[in-house]
Amino acid sequence: MRLGYNTWSTPNLTFADAVGHLARIGYDSIEVTVCEDWPTDAMLASNADVEGWRADAVGHGLEISSVTANAPRVCDESIWVESRRRLTRAFEVAGILGDGRALPVSLGAHKPKARLLGGNPPPITEQTSWEADRQQIGDRFGQLAELAVAAGCSVALEPHAGAVVSMPEQALTVLADVGSPALGINLDISHFAVRDFDLAEVVATLLPHTVVVEVKDHRRTADGFDFLTPGEGEFDYPAFLGLLEASGYAGTVSVEISVRRQALPGFDEVAAAELSYRTLAAACEQAGVTRPRAGA
Repeated sequence: MRLGYNTWSTPNLTFADAVGHLARIGYDSIEVTVCEDWPTDAMLASNADVEGWRADAVGHGLEISSVTANAPRVCDESIWVESRRRLTRAFEVAGILGDGRALPVSLGAHKPKARLLGGNPPPITEQTSWEADRQQIGDRFGQLAELAVAAGCSVALEPHAGAVVSMPEQALTVLADVGSPALGINLDISHFAVRDFDLAEVVATLLPHTVVVEVKDHRRTADGFDFLTPGEGEFDYPAFLGLLEASGYAGTVSVEISVRRQALPGFDEVAAAELSYRTLAAACEQAGVTRPRAGA
C-alpha cells in the first residue's frame, strides 16, 4: 500500500514545490488537482507544462496515482456544455500524466456551487434530488466515461456528503446504469465517517469497484462536523487501513484536506502534509500494513 497526497491540499504551492516537499516528507505518490484556481488548472496548462509535471514527479520518486477535477455534472444544458469542455481537457491532462496508464480522474455528482477557494467555503448542505436526477447523472457519466477512454484515462465517481450521489447504493447504481469498465469509485471514507456509517460495510460494498482511496480527518460539532487534517481529529486510521489490508487493497491511500480546513486561520500547507504523513505512517505500522521499499 502506498501513501499519497492530493495537491487539492496545496493550492498555494507550485507543483514543483509541492513535489519537493512531499518527496522529502516520505510520500510514495501524488494526486494532481487540475481544478479552476489551482496552480495546475487544466484549462491554463499546455501539454508541455503537463509533461513537465510528470517528469518532476518521476524525478522525485513519486508515482502519479490519480487526478482530481471539478465541474458541475447535475445542471442545465448551458452549464453542462462548459463543464464538459473543462472535463474533456482534464481527461487530456490525465492521459499525458498517465503516460500509458489509464489514470482515474475523480469527480463527484453535485449541482453548481460557489467557488471553493477564497473566503469561507460554502456550507455542506444535502442535495436530495437523487430520484429526479438519476437519469441525467447516468447519462452524463456515460458521456464522461467515453471521453475518458478516448483520452486514455478513466473516471472515479466520488460519493460525497452534500452531493446528489452521497450513498454507497447510489454510486453503485450509477456504475450499473453506465455499464462502462472506465467508471469506478473514489472511496473517500471521510464522507461516510462523518455520517456514522459502518465503515466495514462501506469498504466491503465499495472496495471491489474502487480505483481511488482518500482520507481526511474530522470531529463532531454541535451542529454537525468539521473536516480536519489527519492527526487533528477522531478518525481511526489503523482500523481503516487494516480493513483495506485485509481486503487485499494494494493501491494508494491519499490525503485530501478539505477547503473547509484550509480556510481556517493559520493553515500551513507544508505542516499539514507533515502531520498527515506522520499520522498515516504510524497507522500503517500499527495496522501491519506493508508499504513499498524506498525506490521500489
